Amino acid sequence: MFLKLISKVFADLLFTINPVNLNETIPAGTELSRAYDPVVVGRRNSYSIVGNSEEFSIDSGSGVIRSNKVFNFETDPKTYELIIESKLFVHKERKRLVINIIDIPEETVCTDPQFIEGTAFAAIDENYPIFQSIYRVMATDEDTANGERLTYSMETQSSMPAEGGNFFMVDSATGIVSRNSEEPLDFDAGYHSFHLVMRAADTTGHFCQGTLTVIIQDLNDERPEFVPFPLDSINVTENVPVGTIITRVNATDRDANSNIIYAFSTPQTVFCLDPNTGSIILLQPLDFDNPEKPKVYPLHLEAKDNGNSHTAFYTFVIAVQNVDDPPICDPGFSTGTGISISVPETIPASTAVYTVLARDPDPGETLEFSLLHSSANTTTYFLLDPDNGMVYKTPESVLDYEMDHKHFQMVVAAKDKEKITPRSCTGTITINIQNVNDEAPLFVIKLPETVPLGSHLVTLKCKDRDGTDPNNLLTYNLMLDELSNETFTLNTNEIKIGPKRLNYDSVAFAGVQFKHTLIVQVSDGGMPSQTSTVTIIVKVIRINELAPSASSNIFSVFENSKIDTLVGRVKITDQDWPFNNLKYIISGGNMGVPPRFYLEPDTGVIKVLNALDSETNSQYFITLKVIDMNNDIELDPIREKFTLADVTVNVLNVNDEPPVCSPPYFNTFIYSTVKTPFFQLNCSDKDSPPDQLSYSIVGGNTNNWFTLERLRNGSPSLVTTQNFQYEAFQGIQDTTALQLLIEVTDELGGIKASQLTTTATVIVHVIPWTTTQPSTSTSVTVTTITKTALVRISRYWSPDNWLPAILTITAFLFLLNLYAMARCFFKNVPRCKRFFPQCSTYQPSPQLPAIEKADNIKRKMDLVDRPLKSNPRKPLLPGNSSAPVIYDGRAIDAVTGKHYLFNSKTGETQWLDQYEKTSAREY
Repeated sequence: MFLKLISKVFADLLFTINPVNLNETIPAGTELSRAYDPVVVGRRNSYSIVGNSEEFSIDSGSGVIRSNKVFNFETDPKTYELIIESKLFVHKERKRLVINIIDIPEETVCTDPQFIEGTAFAAIDENYPIFQSIYRVMATDEDTANGERLTYSMETQSSMPAEGGNFFMVDSATGIVSRNSEEPLDFDAGYHSFHLVMRAADTTGHFCQGTLTVIIQDLNDERPEFVPFPLDSINVTENVPVGTIITRVNATDRDANSNIIYAFSTPQTVFCLDPNTGSIILLQPLDFDNPEKPKVYPLHLEAKDNGNSHTAFYTFVIAVQNVDDPPICDPGFSTGTGISISVPETIPASTAVYTVLARDPDPGETLEFSLLHSSANTTTYFLLDPDNGMVYKTPESVLDYEMDHKHFQMVVAAKDKEKITPRSCTGTITINIQNVNDEAPLFVIKLPETVPLGSHLVTLKCKDRDGTDPNNLLTYNLMLDELSNETFTLNTNEIKIGPKRLNYDSVAFAGVQFKHTLIVQVSDGGMPSQTSTVTIIVKVIRINELAPSASSNIFSVFENSKIDTLVGRVKITDQDWPFNNLKYIISGGNMGVPPRFYLEPDTGVIKVLNALDSETNSQYFITLKVIDMNNDIELDPIREKFTLADVTVNVLNVNDEPPVCSPPYFNTFIYSTVKTPFFQLNCSDKDSPPDQLSYSIVGGNTNNWFTLERLRNGSPSLVTTQNFQYEAFQGIQDTTALQLLIEVTDELGGIKASQLTTTATVIVHVIPWTTTQPSTSTSVTVTTITKTALVRISRYWSPDNWLPAILTITAFLFLLNLYAMARCFFKNVPRCKRFFPQCSTYQPSPQLPAIEKADNIKRKMDLVDRPLKSNPRKPLLPGNSSAPVIYDGRAIDAVTGKHYLFNSKTGETQWLDQYEKTSAREY
């Protein structure tokens, strides 16, 4: 009866949380709430769920209510109502517990595993239409049952091998991938494949993503394109042999693996075209000089791709270029051993013996003939006319078969006239001398010209038939002409060489066919005396005894000389007859690259071959080998005589290089008080020394503030003049820029017409300089002077407007920091509390019962004599049967920052530790 009375008075079943909001992803077995009935506290089998729920369970002793499974908001009921019963003897209480299933956003799942792994592929043609489906991103999200909507997006789009392609899109609502641009999806532009990274996402941020590879399939959709020749023409020389590949046309097709076939659009007979390679081959000879043959051939071509789907056309011309054809000579002259002719030894002077037959096939060109090589004395007896190729006997020579004038050989060249590198044809002329019976019997002696002095020539042995003296006593008398005088001496009947030596190398001696005629008169002693004469012919044999002799060869030529300008003729002499029959060869030295000079081998003339530049090279040293061609009567190359000659060519400077200043544009900064040189020019001239450069300021020199100061021969420096006064910059705060134009002229003192100039620009930035007016304690004599001369404005630093604002904010923050520090130290001092007001925060808990119910609970607990604060720091845990203190508010201490619970009626508080801070909502 007593218990029944107590139950009626105190009975009230409470829940720590009601209603319970349960997230659908909370694991099974999670404590959701706790039933509390003060009557049955500590009793077993006191709590139960009316109706036995499979989804939830309650601990019959502690009243802890737990979930038995993981809930699904989309398939399970959204709300559960449990009737919780507490029972002890006759005491029974029932109360409803509402459990709301809270929807938690579900993960978005892409259902195509290949898409997720990045191995999903789709193949389309390069002309695939826009907005037509290529692929669909498949994704699911359980939240869609509750109206959740998935959004599809393209994260990245990359193309290979060409980069930068942006041709695809994904529909944000359906996930369908399609083309998005009218721009051609061109396989031939390098767009072979695309990697599309796409994402399906819900509104809560959950997403899945994957990669789709789109393979672009090439189509034959491109027209071949010819690669044009420059100016749509090519040049071909007329001497190209038949069968030569003239050129190769090339057409490209942007379609991969395209096979192009070439053909002429119009028939061709002079050229043929390889259909596979595009090679154009010459079928008939070209001839620029033949007026009946064209000089320009237009060719019309076409190129077709696979299956003749597309055709390209192209026209270009082949221009026939004239070639300097070599002269054409008589085959008998220019082939084999050449031509051989015979002439009698009595042929008259100046008679033509042969004419070289040659012509130049190039219209309008003439030939000249030159002697390349000859037997030792050919030029004495036969000459070549350089204009008509005629070989004729010299006027002053006399042929004598008996003097070994039997054979003469000449190597003649017919070459283009007045050309630096002439074309030529060569041939050999052999002149055979026929003996004529034109000599009476003579006493002939042959001697080399090098026979020693005093050598025995001949001893005359004459007889007189008279048998008695003085009729048979013989006297010898030698009669000599002017050429033989003092060359021979007669002693009794013996003739010797001397006192002068034999000398073959003489023009006069050549006039008598290189022979001395000695007449010896023999007389007897009878009365009257009988006389006979003996004629002795001494034929002198030529000996190549002297080597060529070189002298100083120094030439000068201006650097602006034209090609083929005469530089000089090498001075080399040879005293052997025929005189100066030499051949010139360059054997060493510096001719430049490419060669700047060329040498005529027959004359020793040096001419300009390429452009000269004295600044690059002002002097060339050339070594010549000069060969003596007079190798005795019989040629003997082993014993040929030669000499080496050094030639110096000085390239004279011509003023063709203007001065150069480095840099041509310069900035410099000076203060307005500068009085010393502040900038030095750096100028030079390749063809003028520094002292030959003149400088002058020709522009921008306001008030003649600046001048040029030059030390010795160096570059001048800019310096201010007396006119440059810094007072002129008073009141000016900004830098003043002055632009000076300085003219530099070379060839100082030279001819003005040949002088070259350049200009340099110097920007002088003048910075105003200000100083504070000096003060002095000495008395100042008052004088009548202008105010501007006595007053000097002192300038101070003036900050921008933002700086005071920054300083003000900084000071405020500093004071605020001092206040906070003072509050920390003095807030508990009674006298100081009024300066530091306390702050608190009141946050009512939605999970706690109303304050009115707390009063009833307090009264009931007073009746059963249950302490309210048995353990203020120990929260109520499962299995703890102690009665809890009901707190209806939570606050934060303003000083310590700690959280605590409080009862608004009783004022009781309980401090919370870190764990309790996060769990305070359960109280």
